Amino acid sequence: MTGPIRQLEEGAERIGAGQFDHRIEIRSGDELERLASRFNQMAKELALSQERSERIGRLRRFLAPQVAELVERAGDDSVLAGQRALVVAVFCDLRGFTALSAQAGPEQVMAILHDYYAVLGRAVTRHEATLISFAGDGMMVLVNAPVPMPDPAYRALAMAIDMQAAIQPLIAGWRAGGYRIGFGIGLAMGHATVGQIGTASRVEYTAIGNVVNLAARLCEAAGDGQILMDRTMAMAIGSRLPLTPLGARPLKGYEQQVTIYDAGVGIRPETTSASGPEDAGK
Repeated sequence: MTGPIRQLEEGAERIGAGQFDHRIEIRSGDELERLASRFNQMAKELALSQERSERIGRLRRFLAPQVAELVERAGDDSVLAGQRALVVAVFCDLRGFTALSAQAGPEQVMAILHDYYAVLGRAVTRHEATLISFAGDGMMVLVNAPVPMPDPAYRALAMAIDMQAAIQPLIAGWRAGGYRIGFGIGLAMGHATVGQIGTASRVEYTAIGNVVNLAARLCEAAGDGQILMDRTMAMAIGSRLPLTPLGARPLKGYEQQVTIYDAGVGIRPETTSASGPEDAGK
C-alpha cells in the first residue's frame, strides 16, 4: 500500500502546484485504484477549468465586461461565432498626432496615449460597447455585437458624444503644451459579418463589411470636434438628437458621394428638440 499512497501524495502536491496534466497509474484492483481514477478525473476537470479561465481572461482584454461575463456564464465562446448582424461601427482618432509624435519624446507620447485611452475606455465601458481594436491613436468600437442591445444607433451616438466631451479637457492641456491636436469620430450603421478570428493562442472579435470601411472613412474626414455619420445612422437617430446635415461629400474609396451628418461637440443625449435628418431637406 505504501507505493500507491505515495503516488497519491505526490499527485496531490503536483496538482496543488498547478500541474493539472499529472495522472496517477495504480492497477491494484481495489479501493486505491478507484481512488486514483477519481483523482485523475478531478485533475482533468481542473485542467478544463483552468483552460476556460485562461480563455475568459483573454476575452476580457478586448470584450466589454458584460460580454466577457456572458461568455463565462455560457461556459464557452459560442456567442462569438461568426454571423451576420446589424451593427454600428465607430472609429475615432486624434488630429495632428503624427506631428505630435515627431515633436514629443517617446515617454511623453506614451503618457499622452495612456491618458487618451483611459478616457475613451471608460466611455466605451459606460455605454456597454465592445472595443475591437486600437493602434497608435486610432480606436475601433462596435455597438450591437456580439450582444444585441436596444436602440444601437442612439447608444452609439451617446457614446461618441461622451467621448468628445471627455477628451476635450485633455486636448486643452495638450494644446497648452504647444501641440496642435484635435479629435474626430466617424460612425456608420449597417449589416456586417461579425465573429471571432485568430490563432490557437490569440483571438480577436471583429466585424467585416462596408459599414466598417464607411465608418473608417468618415473618421478620416472628421475635423476636430466632429462626429460624422452616414444617412442610415442619422435616420435611426431621427430628431432625438441635433444633427447638422453636411450634404453629399466625396470619400476615399467610394465612387459616389456620401450623404453625411454631423452631431458636433457639446451635444448631450438629454437634448430632444432639434433638427433631425428628416428636416434636412426642408
